[in-house]
Formats: sequence, C-alpha cells, structure tokens
Amino acid sequence: GSNVPMPIYTYDTFQNQVFPQLRAPKYSNLALEDILSRQAENYDASAWTSDPDLTQLRCLATHQFKKTFERGLTDYLSGRWDFAREQLEKADKMMASNDIGGDGPSRAILKYMKEND
Repeated sequence: GSNVPMPIYTYDTFQNQVFPQLRAPKYSNLALEDILSRQAENYDASAWTSDPDLTQLRCLATHQFKKTFERGLTDYLSGRWDFAREQLEKADKMMASNDIGGDGPSRAILKYMKEND
C-alpha cells in the first residue's frame, strides 16, 4: 500500500502461448538464476519495448486497442459514462482472441458502471 494516491495502469496480457525455454548463454559460467537476478537488478522501463517476452505478452495490445481503451478510460474518469461504455465495449471486443475472451480492465470498469449507473 501507499499513503500517496497514485494511478494504476493495467491491461491483460496474452498468456496462453508458447515461449522459448529460458537457458543460460552457451559460454556463460553463470547459472540461469544468477543471470535472471542480474537482469532484474538492472531493470529499467526500456525493457517493456526491448524484451522479446514482454513484447510478446502484449502482442494483442495494438496501438488501436490502446487508443480505444484510453478514450474509454478518459470518458469514464470525466463522468461521460455513455461514451466510456461505447469505447470500453469496443476495446473488450478487440481483445476477444486472448485467453479470457476479452479485456479484463475494460470489463471491470463496465461492470462497475452497470452496477452504479
């Protein structure tokens, strides 16, 4: 938890796919755990665009999806729920081919709006 309110950004990742097996480099004398630990210690935000596994997890989050979800979220936060509902339903449909058949964050906001409208 935090005493300071902060925004949280989330969207679903495509988990139900095959990833290459992790291995230590061929000529390394380090164990895979040591290599991964070092990578974690040197983490920076550029990993989200340069790490092949992270980009593969986000393969369904296209530019168009992100813009649609962002419009829906902005409308939701601004109290324009009719517009938000339209955009979030569209974003949910864009993610129909993922593991859960839609977009979890869009569905969570849509559910909240339905229960509180």
